[in-house]
Amino acid sequence: KKQMNTPVSKVELYFKCNNLPNLDNLTLSDPQIYVYLQTNTGQFNKIGQTELIKDNLNPVFHNTIVMDYYFETIQNLRFDVYDIDDIHGRLDDQDFIGSASCSLGDIIGGRGAQNCLNLAGKHSKSNTTITIHGEEVGDLTSNILFSLSATHLDKKDFFGKSDPYLEIYREKNDGTWLMVHRTEYILKTFDPTWRDFEISMQKLTGGDPDVRLRFSIFDWNKSGKPDFIGEFFTSLPELRDHNNVDFEVINPKKKKKKKYRNSGVLHKRRLDVVKIHSFLDYIAGGTEISLMVAIDYTASNGNPAYTNSLHYLNPYEPNEYQKAIEAVGNILLSYDSDGMVPVYGFGGKLPNGRVSHCFHVNNSNDPEVHGVNGILQAYANSFTSGVTLYGPTNFADIIGSASAYAEQLHTTNQDLQSYLILLIITDGEITDMDATCEKIVAASHLPLSIVIVGVGSADFSRMEVLDGDGDQRLQWGRKYAERDIVQFVPFRDFANDPTRLAAETLAEIPQQFLDYMRGHNIVPRPPPSQEELLAFERQQMEALEHAGIPAGAPQNAYGAPAGGAPAPQGYGAPGGAPAPQGYGAPGGAPQGYGAPGGAPQGYGAPGGAPQGYGAPGGAPQGYGAPGGAPQGYGAPGGAPQGYGAPGGAPQGYGAPGG
Repeated sequence: KKQMNTPVSKVELYFKCNNLPNLDNLTLSDPQIYVYLQTNTGQFNKIGQTELIKDNLNPVFHNTIVMDYYFETIQNLRFDVYDIDDIHGRLDDQDFIGSASCSLGDIIGGRGAQNCLNLAGKHSKSNTTITIHGEEVGDLTSNILFSLSATHLDKKDFFGKSDPYLEIYREKNDGTWLMVHRTEYILKTFDPTWRDFEISMQKLTGGDPDVRLRFSIFDWNKSGKPDFIGEFFTSLPELRDHNNVDFEVINPKKKKKKKYRNSGVLHKRRLDVVKIHSFLDYIAGGTEISLMVAIDYTASNGNPAYTNSLHYLNPYEPNEYQKAIEAVGNILLSYDSDGMVPVYGFGGKLPNGRVSHCFHVNNSNDPEVHGVNGILQAYANSFTSGVTLYGPTNFADIIGSASAYAEQLHTTNQDLQSYLILLIITDGEITDMDATCEKIVAASHLPLSIVIVGVGSADFSRMEVLDGDGDQRLQWGRKYAERDIVQFVPFRDFANDPTRLAAETLAEIPQQFLDYMRGHNIVPRPPPSQEELLAFERQQMEALEHAGIPAGAPQNAYGAPAGGAPAPQGYGAPGGAPAPQGYGAPGGAPQGYGAPGGAPQGYGAPGGAPQGYGAPGGAPQGYGAPGGAPQGYGAPGGAPQGYGAPGGAPQGYGAPGG
């Protein structure tokens, strides 16, 4: 039985537009579609975008968007079409063509799972439309790798050779054709060799392995209207037949001529079925995801001593930096066996007067701390270690440090299969954009992803330049990024929903991870055998017994046992043992945020406390405030403030013993 909020399936959306207005003076419009999904709060969040098509008023886009389809939920979509004049400029500075809205159900439930909508805009006409076609995504277990070339194509340009490109179409059930791929165009040649490309089996065949396919070759023109060269029809079984290597390209209008033979020949240089390894295939084989954190210490954050500062340590509620660290860290550290995280700061002035854009937040020779708690504690303690907020906001040094670490993983990755994620939390625009772009482009071949969370109310529009979605890869000079490795998310869009913040922040990581692995021909290691799993289970039980924890006794994800044994890490040192990190959870809390008294689940509200984060002693609210403390993060002993500060400690993260 399908659970609530479990998607029925995944749906792939295809897009085309017709009769767009021409908003350029000397050429035609350069359209691109941005797609948004409405949230429960009513706002629209971007879920994807198509490629940009130059000089075309009737574009057919080959970039698709895959999304979950929920039968019981109205999923409202908005499609904004722009004429892109500057690919590096802000979206607000582009020419807006028009917008249309409908629900995903309107598309799937339409005839042929299709919906044609009018684009509303001051430049659009009644016949300015966008058409969205939806298809259910099947089991994507393989891709088809194409390596194609052509020879003796027809001459189409009066003063020179043709500029050929190839489009591949699949026939739909209603007899119409759906484009599934378009190659790049190659200038001035009758004998093009296109870059190798892959198409998923589902996208190419639509679930029908014998479906009819059409290969059409065009001559690209700068004016925007291509010239048709020719086409041929085939199917995947015919393409896979080793005897079929050459396919004549035919122009139907020329077939009537007596001496006409063909308009060229397409050559199948290579066609392979490529097994798709999933993200979970790598995780099952032991691939580790490591986290590195970089925190903004520039003066624009405001004085941490004042409540309006983004760095203000509110004793009753985490600030945006703390929330972002928790939301991302709690997910990623599940894939890191040792839980050690290097934490850096940038834009701060050190006690020696030097401004640094890559310093150790914990003020030690080793930047690593353990777990989310260690990150939060190092962050809180940094404001008493002599670091002064300064500036400017430079990313290049931090990205350089992450790249150096990722380079070590890259050189041994066939064996280790590790991947690094750099989380940068910042309150302002980058001031070293050129140097940052250079570092990102240089690092794009490494096992590295960069997640940037923008906190506060600054204008982050230039950050989108770094997030190379779609076909617009980041460029520095004449060099392009090998792949997209950056994801930017403004915290304010998800301030009240940490689950969605984490989901949005990490949404692109699996694909970026797979792009790296596939690009370097790294296949997953085999998952552990049954014998290895049993041996690992025995090791875990022995470790628990050595720590004085009975086998099978409950414990939280950070190793805090339930039997009163000292837990040096995680959320809550039980048994009264001093909690040097954690949120000061006494009493042997097995799970949750400091649930004393053996509370086995939830946020640890023992003693009948129905709400709150582990509020014992009947405290109905607060973050685990024992001893009747009504507020704070588990402040025992009557401590009214602080994150679990026992023994009367008024502040800090679980500062025991006063």
